[in-house]
Amino acid sequence: MKKTAPSQTLPRGGHRLLSLPGGSWMGAVFLLSLLLLSCSPPLPKGILGKKKMTDVLVDFHLAQGMAEAQSGNPDITRYKYIQAVFRKHHVTEAEFDSSMVYYSGRAEELNHIYKDVVTRVRVQAERMGLEAEAARDKFSSLTNEGDTANIWLGKDFTCLVPNQVQSVYTFQMKADSTFRPGDSFVWRFKSQFVSRTMSNEAIAQLVLYYETDTAVAAIELIRNAPLNELRYTPGQELDTIPLQSITGFIYLPDGNSGDKPKPLLISEMKLIRMHKEQKEEVKPLPTDSIDTDSLETDSLSQPLMDKGIRLTPQQMRESQPREHRIHVVKENPNPIRPQRGIPQRQNRNNRNNRPRR
Repeated sequence: MKKTAPSQTLPRGGHRLLSLPGGSWMGAVFLLSLLLLSCSPPLPKGILGKKKMTDVLVDFHLAQGMAEAQSGNPDITRYKYIQAVFRKHHVTEAEFDSSMVYYSGRAEELNHIYKDVVTRVRVQAERMGLEAEAARDKFSSLTNEGDTANIWLGKDFTCLVPNQVQSVYTFQMKADSTFRPGDSFVWRFKSQFVSRTMSNEAIAQLVLYYETDTAVAAIELIRNAPLNELRYTPGQELDTIPLQSITGFIYLPDGNSGDKPKPLLISEMKLIRMHKEQKEEVKPLPTDSIDTDSLETDSLSQPLMDKGIRLTPQQMRESQPREHRIHVVKENPNPIRPQRGIPQRQNRNNRNNRPRR
């Protein structure tokens, strides 16, 4: 009797499962990689990849820093340097702008790109000597301790894009025991617009809340300057009131053109707290150098002092104890005694005064 081969059942869907020879794990990894690549959507035409976009942005920001260090018109110099960056990477300005539009709508991808950009720009700037000015900055080496300290606890950088999600950066900090009444504050950061227009503008605000329900603010317009500072020193009315909290925000508006986004890179954020200089108390010196409590006074000046009446220098001198000199005649230790046979004068006188017999 002829044996028939066992019937093979197919899984649901009618597709046969692929069996790997020998249970090879390398084949499984290869298939998984193909599956992941097939799931990621391809980039649109004319959009730079992440690595290419990162390389262009690194040179883009270095070119802006080099333009600021040159003399002359910084806008013209900046434009020439940026065009040289496009020629170096064989990228057109239209491709760069379209790539910025694409990645601006993807916050997670843009932040990942800029993390790498900030690290590489800092390293390249140190090699090129562009960080010499930062090395001379008196706030660059501050710690979180001391009378002048950097108390910033937020992230070091952020990228703002004029849309409904990424156009605002905010922070909030509560005062602790290291804060003192009369402290001054400086919120400083570097900014770079990924744009070449003159209409670049953002708004930064620092708000301080005191325990008397008083709020004060410092506002700064962010334009094409590389360094921004918001300073606040309390006036006389708030000099002795404890601080409750500090908040701040950076807002990038959409603008009027609406044709191209203008991302703003914020980096190297610091919040400097400076204690008020403590003045030493100077005790007033007494007008008279004589301590009247340690002197004995006579009966005339004592009632005046008991009543709190201050004595004049003349009255003080008169009230001091006076030295009384007494003339003392000392007895002669060696008196002259009369010799024998010579009567004393007194005796002679007495003899003359004797009555005659």
